[in-house]
Amino acid sequence: MHLKIPPPIVALICGLLIWRSNILFPVIPSDADMRTGIAVVLAAIAAMIDLSALAGFIRSRTTIDPRYPHRTSWIVTTGIYRHTRNPMYLGLALMLSALSAYLGTVAGPAIVVLFVWYTTIFQIIPEERVLETRFGEDYRRYKERVRRWL
Repeated sequence: MHLKIPPPIVALICGLLIWRSNILFPVIPSDADMRTGIAVVLAAIAAMIDLSALAGFIRSRTTIDPRYPHRTSWIVTTGIYRHTRNPMYLGLALMLSALSAYLGTVAGPAIVVLFVWYTTIFQIIPEERVLETRFGEDYRRYKERVRRWL
């Protein structure tokens, strides 16, 4: 399972679970306009983070395909990568949070936590092993300076 299912596919599955969870679980009683506002803010932040992360990878001319971390040609440590080692995954988690807020489903936050857990165990930790082997001390120092998620 490690590095087999790309995180965008996992996020899509989680998004579908959030969307359909309103059938099995109640909607949180709250103002729809407030939920929409929160969702818009979270989605905008997620988009900015993801676009910034993608731009960093493109500028560095390194792979963005998470299934093949061994093809990484460079450790990106500038821009958004000064604050989080995994901004693209953070962006996906925020998008799921936006969907959860918009729909107001009780199960939404638990599904977001499930996404973060799954991505950490089956994507990030295996990626880190490969990057540490490939880039050695440079990557270890980067890991010491910058947090995995936030």
